[in-house]
Amino acid sequence: MLENSEGVLIEVSLELAFPTTNNQVEYEAFLAGLRLAQDMEAEEIKIFTDSQLVASQIAGEYQTKDKRLTEYLKADILSKLASTKKKKGGNQSLIQETLSKPSIVKPSEVFLIYEIDANSWMTPVFEFLNTGNLPIDKKEAAKVKRRACAYVILNGKMYRRGFSIPLLRCVEEREVSSILREIQKGINGQHIGGRSLARKALRAGFYWPTMQADAKEHVKKCDKCQQHGDM
Repeated sequence: MLENSEGVLIEVSLELAFPTTNNQVEYEAFLAGLRLAQDMEAEEIKIFTDSQLVASQIAGEYQTKDKRLTEYLKADILSKLASTKKKKGGNQSLIQETLSKPSIVKPSEVFLIYEIDANSWMTPVFEFLNTGNLPIDKKEAAKVKRRACAYVILNGKMYRRGFSIPLLRCVEEREVSSILREIQKGINGQHIGGRSLARKALRAGFYWPTMQADAKEHVKKCDKCQQHGDM
């Protein structure tokens, strides 16, 4: 769980898909929080933990004899610790993550976790944030740089910085129809108009640039939506 001084809250739901000890679980949760802080470009952080083991070892008060736990203490990300203030309240986002192997296992090669279509609206910004690559055309490159300020990459996926919701997951064109259908199912089949459907998608934590147009097109295919909606 990461919370800034303005009360904006981001939570990570972490699933460990490998055998662990209780102490390993404590460390993995701790490292997940640090990775999130690093991805959000936090300059200072203050850690709150109910694990005396983790807190004391990070502070240098305890030493572990378990070789696996020692590797956690050697993780480079631990050197980035500092302190800041904490304030309650504010907005909230939830990010789900699954770890297939312990954080201390070094990858044999670096690769992108999340692949997007080459023609997706996300591609230019995604590439720039991941690799620093920009279009050859100077005007287009400047446009991508400006757009990139509104986005962040977390766990290999692209999110848009929001207002009422801190982080909105960016979705590709191929996901739009299924998302809109699922949102309609979630409101018990209510027949609403395009603007209302787009707003519900936004509040559900999704973002794509043609939300309004796509939502209106979606309800056009539903006769009852047009009868009851806010077209």
